[in-house]
Amino acid sequence: MLKKIYKVLFLFFAFALLVGCKPSDKYVGDWYALSGLGEEVMINFSKEKTMTITSHRDEDEIHEINQTATGIQNNIRYFRIDVEGDNYYIVFEDTKDEDNAKLIKQTNSASDFEDVIGDVIFLMNREDFPSN
Repeated sequence: MLKKIYKVLFLFFAFALLVGCKPSDKYVGDWYALSGLGEEVMINFSKEKTMTITSHRDEDEIHEINQTATGIQNNIRYFRIDVEGDNYYIVFEDTKDEDNAKLIKQTNSASDFEDVIGDVIFLMNREDFPSN
């Protein structure tokens, strides 16, 4: 009987872990984005764990992503995603504003969001290209 309980608990936690890795509905979908160099691109985060970046030259960059953390700190919502071994953060500076976000590449090795140092790679907006 105890063996069955352990099996059920193991399956429950394994399932919860797998579900936790799915991209969040908060950022899944299409984004208009502006790079630090002023280049306008479209970014799509899919439920299938890919990030596609399409430039005005119609060149697609496709990256596999894995969501590894999420949280809210000081009214800032963040999602950490792994892109080819590097940590990136999708940051909503206001938890009530889901139409504007930043994609930040982490440049230090901090594990807590409050200690993260990084470079803003893209400003993102759901409706139109952000202004600098």
